[in-house]
Amino acid sequence: MNEPVNTKKTPVIGVWNLANCVTWLGIAAAVLAIYFALAGNARIAMLVFIVSGLCDLFDGRVARMFKRTDVEKAFGIQLDSFADTVSFVVFPAVFLLTLTAAPWAVVLAILYILAGITRLCWFDITTDGDTKYFAGVPVTYMALVLPLVFVIVNKAAPDLIPAFTAASLAVMGILYVLNIRVKKPGGLWYAIFGVLAIVLAVLLLVL
Repeated sequence: MNEPVNTKKTPVIGVWNLANCVTWLGIAAAVLAIYFALAGNARIAMLVFIVSGLCDLFDGRVARMFKRTDVEKAFGIQLDSFADTVSFVVFPAVFLLTLTAAPWAVVLAILYILAGITRLCWFDITTDGDTKYFAGVPVTYMALVLPLVFVIVNKAAPDLIPAFTAASLAVMGILYVLNIRVKKPGGLWYAIFGVLAIVLAVLLLVL
């Protein structure tokens, strides 16, 4: 049986632990990324977006380092989904709209957000199912895809950044809701993803 919530008086609601602080840091980074995108500084926006991705990469691993109650686990799952919504669903859509105000971009942004939210909701209700595979591509993969596309296109053909950003959202949006099995990353892949994120961050600083 799940433990009762709010069994004692506390100054504020919520679960405050190290793992959730990492998740909140990721949310803050995503909001900063949106700010820089709106301010017209796409490079810094991408850099901060990578920080948000790194926070998401490691918050779960931090959480598993400590013993948690059922309530703490449930809160962490909910918080992580909301963080993913802000970081990997809302930010990419906003980023696209800062690059072009074309009507098709608005439509694409809406469809991308709907696909991302659908993916997250489906994951939340099936999270206790298959432990080896995801159904559909996780929205968190956008933390590598979008910066990688930006780095390559910004170097080769800056004028095409809006088009390639739109293509990234279109492809990833489809992959979010496509009923395909995607193997869940293991320990080695966490290291690989972390290294790739750091490399992309360095490239954003030097190119």
